[in-house]
Amino acid sequence: MRKLTVFLFSLLFLFTGCSNGDWEVTIKTTPFYKEGVAAPFAVQIKENGKLAKQAKVHATFEMSNMDHGKIEVDLHEKGNGIYEENVQLPMEGDWEALLVIKKGNDKVEKLLKMHVKKEEAVAKVGKEKITMDDVRFYQVLSKIEIAIQKERVRATYTGTTLNEQLTYWNRREQYANRLNQAVSHLVELQAMALLAEEKGHVVTKQEIAKTISALRSQYARYETAQQMIHAYGEKKFWEDYSRYSKLRLLANDVYNDLAGAVKKANPTVSDNEIRYLAQKQYEELLLSQIDSLHIELYLPNRLS
Repeated sequence: MRKLTVFLFSLLFLFTGCSNGDWEVTIKTTPFYKEGVAAPFAVQIKENGKLAKQAKVHATFEMSNMDHGKIEVDLHEKGNGIYEENVQLPMEGDWEALLVIKKGNDKVEKLLKMHVKKEEAVAKVGKEKITMDDVRFYQVLSKIEIAIQKERVRATYTGTTLNEQLTYWNRREQYANRLNQAVSHLVELQAMALLAEEKGHVVTKQEIAKTISALRSQYARYETAQQMIHAYGEKKFWEDYSRYSKLRLLANDVYNDLAGAVKKANPTVSDNEIRYLAQKQYEELLLSQIDSLHIELYLPNRLS
């Protein structure tokens, strides 16, 4: 540890500068490490036993046993003595944060020690995590569906129409590669699956097996799909699809409830109109559900 850090550690319980009060600092949110992501860091500060207000707080982060330089941030007051800001750390491990707290003529330094863990999730919906493995699977699944559509297009069209159709699906493929698009879809799906469970819906193993069996039969007709599944790893693909299928089935239960209610309220309208109205209500319900949940996104600064 560098001499400066050793010296500061020796002053862990001492004040520096001029201070007439008793200051207490507690870590409320320990930052995590994820490449390219700034993680939240929050502390609660008390002055003479009371929640501190209108203080200026500056934090300097350094690793305890390695030299990765300093990361400095100003913490912002959020109320109830909480001061926080996002900080992007270069790796997991043991870190120290030197807090310089200023209020009026008072100035105090506090050294905090913490263990920073690596965060595997790219998003959290409530307590449910969405990982990069989930994202990669969904991207592969999307590409398989697009590849099948391209195969169908080549078998159906020629000339200018064929080129137009292929251009459309090529653009869809580029869109499927975007990290933010995949994460958004998975967040929405997880949100509606949670709503379905709140409403008492349950997906059985038999339902999942039936869905997988139908999809296997469909993919067996397309060589491109088989090749992509083989490249992904067949066992892993169907294991991942089993988890994804559960979410899809739960979300479908919510839609089916809405469609049933629409049909009951409008017995004379066409099936197309029922689907339109049910989809509209589903989208409105999705927005309401998203607003009601605590959702965290851990996306890198440069999306890919």
